[in-house]
Amino acid sequence: MSTFSFGPGQHGGDGIWSGNELHNSGSISSNHSRSGISSYAKTLKISLPLNSSVSCEDLEGVGSFDTTCLVNSNLYLNSDLYIYGTGNLEILPHVSIACPIEGCMVTINMTGNVNIGQYATIVAGSVVFAVANLTMDSHSSINTTALGGSPPPQTSGTPVGDDGGGGGHGGRGASCLKRNKTSNWGGDVYAWSTLAEPWSYGSKGGGTSSWNKFGGNGGGRIKIQVKEIVCLNGSIAAEGGDGGLIGGGGSGGSIFVHAVKL
Repeated sequence: MSTFSFGPGQHGGDGIWSGNELHNSGSISSNHSRSGISSYAKTLKISLPLNSSVSCEDLEGVGSFDTTCLVNSNLYLNSDLYIYGTGNLEILPHVSIACPIEGCMVTINMTGNVNIGQYATIVAGSVVFAVANLTMDSHSSINTTALGGSPPPQTSGTPVGDDGGGGGHGGRGASCLKRNKTSNWGGDVYAWSTLAEPWSYGSKGGGTSSWNKFGGNGGGRIKIQVKEIVCLNGSIAAEGGDGGLIGGGGSGGSIFVHAVKL
């Protein structure tokens, strides 16, 4: 599920977006891809306090979130990250911020502008931006592929049976049986009440045996709320994971972008 909101005169099509503010081509996807972590910068493994914002110094960056913070080291996280400030944030080229845990959330809430440099990446189960302007340089990425968290309380979200059914999202996923049985289906509905403003994970694909109960993981969630302009020269992905030989593929998660111009 992907939803985009623009000011007058802006439009998009086929998942590839371009315009006066877009110098190269960027992409938005909630189907299937892979994620990676850069090896160009120094890597730090960081344990962060729960439910509290961090400082630029906590991330071994240069500057302050109330002026401008330059993040120049890879960050490998084991818990949610919340960044708040009244200034600007620059994630330098080839830097990765990664919390590759299902449902892990990275939130960046800045009064000023955020720039994600060339080949820089943010990998997590959920990624939220609330900023003035967001610029993603060439080959940069925000990726929540196959990192979806727990299903909503209304559903188990998981396939029934061992025929390797596909993941569900706005509806149930497909069953792989030639003659579908009522007791066998793919992933259950995830997006009960958020289709207009999507904020749901994708569901897991079905498995093929009692040893392999699930296939690919569901995709994560991305929300970008920008006061003015999103300049996208990189990629945004919330795709479902590949089930491979052990089951069906997971379904894509949610991408919600609200901006005056994209």
